[in-house]
Amino acid sequence: MGFRLGVALALAAIASARPTGQSPPAPPQEQPPRIRVEANFVRVDVYPVREGNPVTDLVQGDFEVFEDNVRQELVSFEHVFVTPAGPQAERIEPNSAREGNEMAADPRRRVLVLFLDNYHVTYQGSHDIRGPIIRLLERTLSEEDLVGVMTPSMAATELTLARRTQVIEEGLTKNWVWGIEQSITQFDDTEERYQSCYQFFKGGEAIAAEMIARRREKRSIDALHDLVTHLRAVREERKAILVVSDGWRLFRPSAQLAGVLKDWDGRDHIPGPPPIGITSTGKLVLGGAPEGTTGALYECDRDRQFLANLDNDHSFRDIVNLANWANASFYTVDPRGLPAFDSPIGPKRPPPPHVDQAILRNRINTLRTLADATDGIAAVESNDLDESIRRIVDDLTSYYLLGYYSTNTKLDGRYRTIDVRVKRPGVHVRARRGYQAPTEEEVAAARLAADPLAPDAAASAFATAMSTLSRIRPDAQFRINVAAIAGAPGTLWVAGEVVGTGRTGNLSAGGTADLDASAGGASSTARIRLQPGQRAFLATLKLPGSGSGPVDVRARVSSDSLTLPVTDSVRVDEVGPTGQPLLFRRGPSTGNRVLPAADFRFSRTERVRIEIPVEAGVEPGAGRVLDQTGKPLGVPVTVAVRDDDPAGQRWVTAEVQLAPLAPADYAIEIATRRQDTEHRLLTAIRVVR
Repeated sequence: MGFRLGVALALAAIASARPTGQSPPAPPQEQPPRIRVEANFVRVDVYPVREGNPVTDLVQGDFEVFEDNVRQELVSFEHVFVTPAGPQAERIEPNSAREGNEMAADPRRRVLVLFLDNYHVTYQGSHDIRGPIIRLLERTLSEEDLVGVMTPSMAATELTLARRTQVIEEGLTKNWVWGIEQSITQFDDTEERYQSCYQFFKGGEAIAAEMIARRREKRSIDALHDLVTHLRAVREERKAILVVSDGWRLFRPSAQLAGVLKDWDGRDHIPGPPPIGITSTGKLVLGGAPEGTTGALYECDRDRQFLANLDNDHSFRDIVNLANWANASFYTVDPRGLPAFDSPIGPKRPPPPHVDQAILRNRINTLRTLADATDGIAAVESNDLDESIRRIVDDLTSYYLLGYYSTNTKLDGRYRTIDVRVKRPGVHVRARRGYQAPTEEEVAAARLAADPLAPDAAASAFATAMSTLSRIRPDAQFRINVAAIAGAPGTLWVAGEVVGTGRTGNLSAGGTADLDASAGGASSTARIRLQPGQRAFLATLKLPGSGSGPVDVRARVSSDSLTLPVTDSVRVDEVGPTGQPLLFRRGPSTGNRVLPAADFRFSRTERVRIEIPVEAGVEPGAGRVLDQTGKPLGVPVTVAVRDDDPAGQRWVTAEVQLAPLAPADYAIEIATRRQDTEHRLLTAIRVVR
């Protein structure tokens, strides 16, 4: 129940951002003087306090700003003082998640995200914190501010920023059981599988329990990392993240968890590949599970080794560093108030008191560190939750916006420190600690986004690229993708991928792939051998005919482990100087390898790599990710070039980490240049969970 209600609460907040009718136009507002924004313009938000209270009467002359110890001249100054919002019905909501992000880009609108860590909050905690959070929203937010809700089960890109908090407040009131009662824990399918796998091993219950705890902590830490990454792309100015959590143990690598297990008979269980299985026809299958079994133990052992090697302490430090880089501040709240113990008294036996106290101290320290190291406030170890929340409210109601043009105009991508000082004695300042300077490539990408192709041409190219996803079929067992380029050496690159699951798609016995390319009556063929367990391949074929006109490419994979051969075919239209790209995937299913991809579906846990064969003299330009409507997203694309020796083929490459993207269809645009001519190639992909 805790998992589902936590997600339902976040989705309710998302729904609140979707208007039920046409919103009235916003009243005209007096805008401050516009500042010419360039690559070296830096905006700093400053929160000065004296004895814990905001200082509201400072003037521009009271501030000094240093970048890398060099004093900077302030060219803009503004004091922002926030008053609580009026009736919620008068707040004008964004019409979409995108519009909410666009509103958030205004530095005078504050952004607050509630992160409800339902993996590390008890039912009692979620009940006790509902009132203080509701009062925080009522006291803190103005009609211009934006708020969103996220849980570890959500993708950061599913976060919707809205103005009305009524749905959030109702969700906190009605669905207060979004926390997990640690003594009566709800398990998902993966966690139930862990318990089932190790029930027949000595100490198996403890092994499953630690795996579940490590997995949950990793999901919370990863979600916070993704949230900061997402918010950095939304806006440069300060973002406030209110984390409601009991804190984390920060698991480190455990040789004991990764060690050899013993069953109840005392025999060693050594993790390894699945056993030799038998198909329904009586054939032996290497690497497959026997018919009638699930092979779950192999998967559990694989997860156990992965979870045993987690270093969440290192990942936690990465979040702190990333938050300072992204100008995000954490405000942490322990809903337990002043806890005496970390583990409940029952029904399971708690750890010894000294162990329990060490865990409790570590959890509280993580909440303090996350807040203190990012210029936030930690509301921990206090039974007066309202008083703790009041300190956060006071901190968020008054701040100053300073702006300057950096004297360092280099586009070197290096991190630059910022030090803000106030001349008035007794005033403590919390401010942005630094920023990442843009690179020449990022500036070029920004210019590319600001200077798109002609509307008709861009729309046509985008529609053509997205139409390639129509080849995706859920029941497909095999797919191929073909890259080609005109001219010598006249080569076709054929990537194949078996995408079926179970006995029909494991290729555990190896097999063969027969390739055929035909054009204008000419043809070329090739055969490659697939090793046992190999599911993807990359082969080359001689381009038949003159190299002009459409080319039909067919592939057929046969194997003793396949019930029937699987086939696929692709038509390559006119081959130009920039042809169809090759795609590769890298993720948990591929290990450290980069494997060819012919099925254009990718998991958010993967990284997609695109390789485009180009003619000599072609140089890479900028790359960007476009959403389903063709709008550029703030997801980085790493573009490079390489030359193959001895073949001498030139490739433009691009890589994209898919974790920041929600499940949907996207296009990756890559620009190439040759002398004064520019080409833009769009490659469509589908991101799934």
